[in-house]
Amino acid sequence: MNLPEWLPVLTDPDTKTPLLLEGDNLTNKDGKKFPVVDGKPDFLGKIEESKFSAQRDSLDNIKTLFKNLLGKHYTKLIYLVSPVYPTIHWKTLTTYFTYACKRAIKNKKYVIQIGSGNARIADSILNVDIFNYPEVDMVADCTKLPFADNSIDCVISSAVLEHVSNPEAFIIEANRVLKTGGTIITGVPFIQGFHASPNDYYRWTNKGLVSFHEKHNFICEEIKPLGGPTSGFLWILQEWLAIVLSFNIGLLYKFWWIVFTIVLMPLKYLDILLLNYKEADKINSFYLYIGNKQ
Repeated sequence: MNLPEWLPVLTDPDTKTPLLLEGDNLTNKDGKKFPVVDGKPDFLGKIEESKFSAQRDSLDNIKTLFKNLLGKHYTKLIYLVSPVYPTIHWKTLTTYFTYACKRAIKNKKYVIQIGSGNARIADSILNVDIFNYPEVDMVADCTKLPFADNSIDCVISSAVLEHVSNPEAFIIEANRVLKTGGTIITGVPFIQGFHASPNDYYRWTNKGLVSFHEKHNFICEEIKPLGGPTSGFLWILQEWLAIVLSFNIGLLYKFWWIVFTIVLMPLKYLDILLLNYKEADKINSFYLYIGNKQ
């Protein structure tokens, strides 16, 4: 993160007042300090981060271990083993989500990715997360963003809104920090099983996703099914099989969950074809929304 470049748009997340860089701290006008550790501002603090950590289940603890070990390569692992087909944009040989983001941020200066984890779409994008993973540039709460009003050109989030207990607060903050005409890119699940990261609260249909953004002053430019019906089916199937064969024993459930994740995973590539079917959205696994602030 190039902190001096971002300093003009940084604010205290509570008071929304400007910040100054003083040594290893960002300081507001009242002297409140936010530490900068290894170039990363921390607007959350250890106490708040520990509250989020306490919500993790055993599977999310395993995912966290791999996130810290693999860094930016963790995303490739998820693309491989997840039941969800990572829809490819064949002209660029990248995921469609990555392609859509890079297309949207051309000639834009201030772009943030909320709940980024270790996903690094582009070096120019500021990665924001509640946990300090290797590829995170700033630790902050998405419902209390440390950016000035009307200062950000594009807000990106993928597989984040379902993990926010109050998604309305997130979308209100996104609207607040975005410039008029600024772009919001949101990726959310529809047909997926529970997956804590660190918790899990919501699902959206395509029409529900459009309505959710419209209520908060966004005009839809594109909504696209990603993942597809096979991905939705496989996620539920692997969970069902693991539950049935667990005989209500937690350790057995985890064993079979891993087995069926690996065994069934290749079938997700049927979505290369099925994503083009007219009724694919009936059990589509994941949606991409792109809109602009009015």
